[in-house]
Amino acid sequence: MIDVHPPHQPVHTWKDFLIHMSAICLGLLIAIGLEQTVEYLHHRFQAREARASIQQELAENARVVQHNWTKLGADKAELAKDMDVLNSNAPDAQALSLIQYSWYLLRQHDEAWNAAKTDGSIALIAPQDIGEANYFYSSSSETLPVLFAYIADMETAAAIVDHARIAGRLDQSEREQLRLLTASSIGRANFLYEVAHYQSEALKNSKLNH
Repeated sequence: MIDVHPPHQPVHTWKDFLIHMSAICLGLLIAIGLEQTVEYLHHRFQAREARASIQQELAENARVVQHNWTKLGADKAELAKDMDVLNSNAPDAQALSLIQYSWYLLRQHDEAWNAAKTDGSIALIAPQDIGEANYFYSSSSETLPVLFAYIADMETAAAIVDHARIAGRLDQSEREQLRLLTASSIGRANFLYEVAHYQSEALKNSKLNH
Protein backbone atom coordinates (compact mmCIF):
# COMPACT_ATOMS: atom_id res chain seq x y z
CA MET A 1 0.00 0.00 0.00
CA ILE A 2 1.29 3.47 -0.89
CA ASP A 3 1.18 6.10 1.89
CA VAL A 4 1.14 9.82 1.07
CA HIS A 5 2.13 12.05 3.99
CA PRO A 6 1.48 15.78 4.38
CA PRO A 7 4.53 18.05 4.21
CA HIS A 8 6.50 18.45 7.44
CA GLN A 9 6.85 22.17 6.81
CA PRO A 10 3.98 24.49 5.85
CA VAL A 11 3.72 25.33 2.16
CA HIS A 12 4.09 29.12 1.75
CA THR A 13 4.30 29.66 -2.01
CA TRP A 14 3.04 28.14 -5.25
CA LYS A 15 6.63 27.17 -6.01
CA ASP A 16 6.82 25.20 -2.76
CA PHE A 17 3.45 23.64 -3.49
CA LEU A 18 4.47 22.60 -7.00
CA ILE A 19 7.76 21.17 -5.78
CA HIS A 20 5.96 19.21 -3.11
CA MET A 21 3.34 17.88 -5.56
CA SER A 22 6.05 16.96 -8.04
CA ALA A 23 7.83 14.99 -5.35
CA ILE A 24 4.62 13.19 -4.47
CA CYS A 25 3.88 12.36 -8.15
CA LEU A 26 7.43 11.17 -8.71
CA GLY A 27 7.22 8.99 -5.63
CA LEU A 28 3.90 7.54 -6.79
CA LEU A 29 5.28 6.82 -10.26
CA ILE A 30 8.33 5.10 -8.83
CA ALA A 31 6.18 3.04 -6.45
CA ILE A 32 3.78 2.05 -9.25
CA GLY A 33 6.69 1.20 -11.53
CA LEU A 34 8.30 -0.98 -8.87
CA GLU A 35 4.99 -2.71 -8.18
CA GLN A 36 4.43 -3.41 -11.87
CA THR A 37 8.00 -4.66 -12.26
CA VAL A 38 7.57 -7.07 -9.35
CA GLU A 39 4.27 -8.27 -10.81
CA TYR A 40 5.84 -8.69 -14.25
CA LEU A 41 8.73 -10.72 -12.83
CA HIS A 42 6.28 -12.82 -10.81
CA HIS A 43 4.27 -13.57 -13.96
CA ARG A 44 7.45 -14.45 -15.82
CA PHE A 45 8.36 -16.86 -13.03
CA GLN A 46 4.86 -18.39 -13.04
CA ALA A 47 4.92 -18.84 -16.81
CA ARG A 48 8.39 -20.40 -16.71
CA GLU A 49 7.38 -22.80 -13.92
CA ALA A 50 4.15 -23.77 -15.68
CA ARG A 51 5.93 -24.26 -18.98
CA ALA A 52 8.59 -26.49 -17.40
CA SER A 53 5.97 -28.61 -15.58
CA ILE A 54 3.82 -29.04 -18.68
CA GLN A 55 6.89 -29.80 -20.79
CA GLN A 56 7.90 -32.60 -18.44
CA GLU A 57 4.33 -33.92 -18.38
CA LEU A 58 4.12 -33.91 -22.18
CA ALA A 59 7.35 -35.91 -22.37
CA GLU A 60 5.84 -38.52 -20.06
CA ASN A 61 2.62 -38.52 -22.08
CA ALA A 62 4.58 -39.09 -25.29
CA ARG A 63 5.76 -42.42 -23.86
CA VAL A 64 2.24 -43.24 -22.67
CA VAL A 65 0.74 -42.51 -26.08
CA GLN A 66 3.36 -44.62 -27.85
CA HIS A 67 2.70 -47.53 -25.49
CA ASN A 68 -1.07 -47.27 -25.92
CA TRP A 69 -0.79 -46.95 -29.71
CA THR A 70 1.35 -50.09 -29.89
CA LYS A 71 -0.94 -52.02 -27.53
CA LEU A 72 -4.10 -50.97 -29.39
CA GLY A 73 -2.54 -52.17 -32.64
CA ALA A 74 -1.94 -55.57 -31.06
CA ASP A 75 -5.47 -55.56 -29.60
CA LYS A 76 -6.95 -54.89 -33.03
CA ALA A 77 -5.14 -57.89 -34.50
CA GLU A 78 -6.20 -60.14 -31.60
CA LEU A 79 -9.83 -58.99 -31.80
CA ALA A 80 -9.93 -59.67 -35.53
CA LYS A 81 -8.66 -63.20 -34.84
CA ASP A 82 -11.27 -63.65 -32.10
CA MET A 83 -14.02 -62.62 -34.50
CA ASP A 84 -12.81 -65.13 -37.08
CA VAL A 85 -12.88 -67.90 -34.48
CA LEU A 86 -16.37 -66.93 -33.28
CA ASN A 87 -17.66 -66.89 -36.86
CA SER A 88 -16.18 -70.32 -37.59
CA ASN A 89 -17.63 -73.71 -36.76
CA ALA A 90 -14.78 -74.47 -34.39
CA PRO A 91 -15.79 -76.78 -31.50
CA ASP A 92 -16.24 -75.16 -28.11
CA ALA A 93 -12.99 -76.46 -26.68
CA GLN A 94 -10.98 -75.24 -29.66
CA ALA A 95 -12.71 -71.85 -29.75
CA LEU A 96 -12.18 -71.31 -26.04
CA SER A 97 -8.49 -72.13 -26.37
CA LEU A 98 -8.03 -69.59 -29.16
CA ILE A 99 -10.03 -66.53 -28.13
CA GLN A 100 -8.77 -64.13 -25.50
CA TYR A 101 -9.55 -60.61 -24.34
CA SER A 102 -7.01 -58.50 -22.51
CA TRP A 103 -5.99 -54.87 -22.36
CA TYR A 104 -3.13 -52.94 -20.84
CA LEU A 105 -3.44 -49.23 -21.50
CA LEU A 106 -1.68 -46.56 -19.47
CA ARG A 107 -3.37 -43.47 -18.07
CA GLN A 108 -2.35 -40.16 -19.56
CA HIS A 109 -1.21 -37.45 -17.15
CA ASP A 110 -2.88 -34.04 -16.87
CA GLU A 111 -1.97 -32.79 -13.39
CA ALA A 112 0.43 -30.03 -14.52
CA TRP A 113 -1.92 -28.83 -17.25
CA ASN A 114 -4.92 -28.68 -14.92
CA ALA A 115 -2.88 -26.92 -12.23
CA ALA A 116 -1.77 -24.27 -14.75
CA LYS A 117 -5.38 -23.74 -15.81
CA THR A 118 -6.55 -23.49 -12.21
CA ASP A 119 -4.02 -20.89 -11.07
CA GLY A 120 -4.20 -18.97 -14.35
CA SER A 121 -0.55 -19.44 -15.31
CA ILE A 122 -1.58 -21.11 -18.58
CA ALA A 123 -2.78 -17.68 -19.73
CA LEU A 124 0.78 -16.33 -19.28
CA ILE A 125 2.13 -18.66 -21.99
CA ALA A 126 1.91 -17.41 -25.57
CA PRO A 127 -1.22 -18.86 -27.29
CA GLN A 128 0.79 -20.03 -30.30
CA ASP A 129 2.93 -22.14 -27.96
CA ILE A 130 0.09 -24.13 -26.41
CA GLY A 131 -2.06 -25.00 -29.44
CA GLU A 132 -0.78 -28.56 -29.91
CA ALA A 133 -0.73 -29.20 -26.16
CA ASN A 134 -4.30 -27.96 -25.87
CA TYR A 135 -5.35 -30.39 -28.63
CA PHE A 136 -3.64 -33.25 -26.82
CA TYR A 137 -5.29 -32.59 -23.47
CA SER A 138 -8.71 -31.83 -24.98
CA SER A 139 -8.72 -34.99 -27.07
CA SER A 140 -7.61 -37.03 -24.07
CA SER A 141 -10.53 -35.73 -22.03
CA GLU A 142 -13.07 -36.14 -24.82
CA THR A 143 -12.09 -39.74 -25.62
CA LEU A 144 -12.24 -40.96 -22.01
CA PRO A 145 -15.84 -42.24 -22.38
CA VAL A 146 -14.77 -44.31 -25.41
CA LEU A 147 -11.76 -45.64 -23.53
CA PHE A 148 -13.85 -46.68 -20.53
CA ALA A 149 -16.44 -48.31 -22.81
CA TYR A 150 -13.66 -50.21 -24.58
CA ILE A 151 -12.28 -51.48 -21.28
CA ALA A 152 -15.79 -52.46 -20.13
CA ASP A 153 -16.39 -54.43 -23.35
CA MET A 154 -13.07 -56.25 -23.03
CA GLU A 155 -13.65 -57.09 -19.36
CA THR A 156 -17.19 -58.34 -20.08
CA ALA A 157 -15.98 -60.52 -22.94
CA ALA A 158 -13.16 -61.91 -20.79
CA ALA A 159 -15.66 -62.75 -18.02
CA ILE A 160 -17.90 -64.65 -20.48
CA VAL A 161 -14.91 -66.64 -21.78
CA ASP A 162 -13.73 -67.45 -18.26
CA HIS A 163 -17.20 -68.67 -17.32
CA ALA A 164 -17.44 -70.78 -20.48
CA ARG A 165 -14.06 -72.36 -19.82
CA ILE A 166 -15.15 -73.36 -16.34
CA ALA A 167 -18.44 -74.76 -17.72
CA GLY A 168 -16.60 -76.51 -20.55
CA ARG A 169 -18.92 -75.19 -23.25
CA LEU A 170 -19.72 -72.05 -25.22
CA ASP A 171 -23.40 -71.96 -26.08
CA GLN A 172 -24.89 -70.05 -28.99
CA SER A 173 -26.10 -67.09 -26.91
CA GLU A 174 -22.63 -66.64 -25.46
CA ARG A 175 -21.08 -66.78 -28.92
CA GLU A 176 -23.49 -64.12 -30.13
CA GLN A 177 -22.80 -61.92 -27.13
CA LEU A 178 -19.08 -62.29 -27.71
CA ARG A 179 -19.52 -61.36 -31.39
CA LEU A 180 -21.30 -58.15 -30.39
CA LEU A 181 -18.70 -57.28 -27.76
CA THR A 182 -15.86 -58.08 -30.15
CA ALA A 183 -17.33 -55.94 -32.93
CA SER A 184 -17.84 -53.07 -30.47
CA SER A 185 -14.29 -53.44 -29.16
CA ILE A 186 -12.86 -53.44 -32.69
CA GLY A 187 -14.67 -50.21 -33.52
CA ARG A 188 -13.53 -48.50 -30.34
CA ALA A 189 -9.96 -49.79 -30.70
CA ASN A 190 -9.84 -48.39 -34.24
CA PHE A 191 -11.03 -45.00 -32.98
CA LEU A 192 -8.61 -44.89 -30.05
CA TYR A 193 -5.76 -46.05 -32.30
CA GLU A 194 -6.35 -43.17 -34.71
CA VAL A 195 -6.65 -40.64 -31.89
CA ALA A 196 -3.38 -41.91 -30.40
CA HIS A 197 -1.70 -41.36 -33.78
CA TYR A 198 -2.87 -37.74 -33.97
CA GLN A 199 -1.94 -37.17 -30.34
CA SER A 200 1.56 -38.47 -31.02
CA GLU A 201 1.93 -36.02 -33.91
CA ALA A 202 0.65 -33.16 -31.74
CA LEU A 203 3.19 -33.96 -29.03
CA LYS A 204 6.01 -34.07 -31.58
CA ASN A 205 5.01 -30.68 -32.98
CA SER A 206 4.26 -29.00 -29.64
CA LYS A 207 6.33 -25.84 -29.16
CA LEU A 208 6.39 -26.58 -25.44
CA ASN A 209 8.67 -29.52 -26.23
CA HIS A 210 11.22 -27.39 -28.08
